[in-house]
Amino acid sequence: MARLKQMVKRSAVELAKAKRTCKFTGQSITKGTICMVIYDGPRDRACYSRKIALDMIQQARCYLLDLEMRLSGQAPS
Repeated sequence: MARLKQMVKRSAVELAKAKRTCKFTGQSITKGTICMVIYDGPRDRACYSRKIALDMIQQARCYLLDLEMRLSGQAPS
């Protein structure tokens, strides 16, 4: 049987070991701060501050819920 395609990019919550920059706001993420990292490739990654990451997760959750409801026929298109 074929493997299902992954819809979500590889991502992780990391403790910054050095100063990083939020890709969305350009603000500094200081060493020792929790941040979210999204990997676009083996060496290509983007860091996001905790606040931005939580907003991104909420937006993604709403989008996926909308897709699920449309597929199950429970929401108008």
